[in-house]
Amino acid sequence: MGRLERPLAPDAGPVTAFARELRRLRAAAGSPGYRDMANRAMFSASVLSDAAAGYRLPTLQVALAFAEACGGDRASWERRWREAAGAEGAEGVSRPAAKSVQQHQEAELRAAAVRAVVPPPAQLPMEPHRLVGRGHLLQRARALTASRGGGNSAVRPLVITGQVGSGKSAFALRLAHEMAADLPDGQLYADLDPAADGRKDAHGIVGGFLEALGIPADRIPADAGPRFGLYRSLLARRRVLVVLDGVQHERQVRELLAAAPESRMLVTSRSRLMGLDGVQRLRLPALDRDESVELLVELLGEERAGAEPRACLRLAEACGDLPAALNLAGRRIAARPEWMLEDCVAELLGAGAPAPGPFLSRLRAGDESLNRRLEAAWRAAVPWARPLLRQIAVSGRPSVDAVVYACADALVQGVERSAEPVEDLLESLLDVGLLAPSDLPGQYGLPPLVRAFALAQPDPEASAGSAAVPSPAVSAAAAVVAAARAAAAGS
Repeated sequence: MGRLERPLAPDAGPVTAFARELRRLRAAAGSPGYRDMANRAMFSASVLSDAAAGYRLPTLQVALAFAEACGGDRASWERRWREAAGAEGAEGVSRPAAKSVQQHQEAELRAAAVRAVVPPPAQLPMEPHRLVGRGHLLQRARALTASRGGGNSAVRPLVITGQVGSGKSAFALRLAHEMAADLPDGQLYADLDPAADGRKDAHGIVGGFLEALGIPADRIPADAGPRFGLYRSLLARRRVLVVLDGVQHERQVRELLAAAPESRMLVTSRSRLMGLDGVQRLRLPALDRDESVELLVELLGEERAGAEPRACLRLAEACGDLPAALNLAGRRIAARPEWMLEDCVAELLGAGAPAPGPFLSRLRAGDESLNRRLEAAWRAAVPWARPLLRQIAVSGRPSVDAVVYACADALVQGVERSAEPVEDLLESLLDVGLLAPSDLPGQYGLPPLVRAFALAQPDPEASAGSAAVPSPAVSAAAAVVAAARAAAAGS
């Protein structure tokens, strides 16, 4: 049952009379909700609601879509619409319904937004696979993006972060597809990863979004201020979902963010994007071991994975419980259904104990590879932080979960220097997704696959060729400090 509508103005004008006929048709059809009608009519719920509001005559396309969604005859309603349009023209100017100034402004904005008759945008990509685990995090994300109630209850954008391979995009798409059902005015999506095609600046992205929302290209302002203002105005008056995936830095999205009562925004990034104020944040850790095995069961089938559970556990440990690594490994194994699962895992890991370097290079499927993601994060890291990451990989001892933990204070003691510079470098590595946070203050975790990647990078100390080689704990950290001092001297 649809919601009750505002009374029509007490006049006998053709616009009001036509709106009254539309309402009678809808009532005769059982008063379906405008969201249900939107699914059949291919117009948004707000456009259909405006058609029966009585303050202006809807376009012929909207009127026919409204009528057909309620079981009306197309030819009959086209005739009624033309009669109303002719009568309105004969009177010169249609009489506006009795509405407040605010309601009239809202109607004008919605009318401008849908002036170009196009379907609501549906830009969300297909979900890569069924999301496994993350149940409690999904529940928290739903709560963070839920309507607060009340007239001024704008919902702030949700920033989803995590280390390389933690499944941020898959998580955001699962959440986005759930939310789309309650946001009938469309879904906008932009992939801001450097590997994706297209313009990555906010000015270009918002131009594409405005066109998708029905604004003709020649009506989109060229200047940044009016362009972003129009975009935010549309989000404030419509029920739209915006997903900004793979954000590298704050400048890419700062102007695209908006807190709106009806629209929703999701952002994914390896970085915590601490420069963004007024957003909500949710961090994705690695999966727990049971969730990792569940993901392998999803990829390989219950019969195959259930027959060799130890092989699944071995593979989950080698992957560091990272969803991206498990997904790539699972797809490679699934492509060989004739092999025993244990043989597939042994081939991936190498004979005997797992060899992290070769195993990492085998984590690829088609044009996707974990190495490529790690290389992108490595390039994004502060240059001074790279030898520090490699030093943690060389000197650290993996714990039971194969993670190497490094303490900022210990690294500082090795070079007899205060904690701030080294901790800043560790924080920068955390922001590019190469380190994971720890439960203990000042401590950081190096995941096993990131450790394998770091060990494969050139040793910055190898080129020194000195006979008196300092201890590993001091040498790399000293190189970091030397680089910092050199940069400071140059400035």
